[in-house]
Amino acid sequence: MRRCMMLSKLCLIFLGFCSTAYSVLPFYPDSKEVFVKNGDTTLFCRVFGEGDPIIVIHGGPGLSQDYLLPFMSSLAETHQVIFYDQRSCGASTGKIDSQSIQIQTYLDDLESIRKHFGYKKFSVLGHSWGGFLAMQYAIFYPDSIHKLVLMNSLPASSEEYALFGQEWQKRMTPYLEELNRIKATPAFAEGDPGTMANYYRMIFERYCYHSEKTQKLNLTMTPEAFINGSKVYDIFNQSLFTRTYNYHEQLNKVNLPTLIIHGDVDPIPFLTAEKTHASIKDSTYILIQNCGHFPYVETPEELFKHLNQFFN
Repeated sequence: MRRCMMLSKLCLIFLGFCSTAYSVLPFYPDSKEVFVKNGDTTLFCRVFGEGDPIIVIHGGPGLSQDYLLPFMSSLAETHQVIFYDQRSCGASTGKIDSQSIQIQTYLDDLESIRKHFGYKKFSVLGHSWGGFLAMQYAIFYPDSIHKLVLMNSLPASSEEYALFGQEWQKRMTPYLEELNRIKATPAFAEGDPGTMANYYRMIFERYCYHSEKTQKLNLTMTPEAFINGSKVYDIFNQSLFTRTYNYHEQLNKVNLPTLIIHGDVDPIPFLTAEKTHASIKDSTYILIQNCGHFPYVETPEELFKHLNQFFN
């Protein structure tokens, strides 16, 4: 077991699992829960294992760590692995406004976690939106990172992000009528957990080579999770995804051992991962065949083979 977004809101497909508070936190007996303060924000961390530290950055913006668990915790067989909820998501707190929800505060949160645990450096693994944050962290805090993993990362430029949007629209067009019907229901407006899980699973099935593998993903959420996650996404959409950006020049200056992993059928085109690989000099690129956006449930043996080789 341990081994084992319409178009105007492309990233919204990653939402729905986050809230400033859970009524009940998922319990993992082989982990410990730690709360890290950064100003008026409290970051909820879940720590597995012992050894050299790895921090895992979840997707979104607006998601929480839960969709990665328990699968990614298998890294704890040889390392200490920290999962955390980004500010205003999951069990973490924080104001949901344009001053609090921005790249710099999210990077400051990572630094606060590193300092709280007393690490001089830690390795960083980011998935999807989390990969985009990991890139930024490597650009602005290179001395804090030992090794970097970008797993199915959002692209490093707005031009490449547009390619993602085109592919998403192509895949989802046959399902838009049904998705819009669900969105128009009172249950959706109220964030009903069952309705929301069905909605997102319908989308995520288009993200996988084997659509049935989405059944393994933890898509449960509270009504507050969907509402708060939507707010977090809206702020990032206005401040980031609707503007022109290109971080490849900054990535040229990143001098860290880097592993870039992507699935060949991910709606985020693997061309974008290849471009990131070309920008980061000391990087290794792995394209997993017959795999989409969630390799830890689609092709876990191959994924963890590469991760273990890289980290160990």
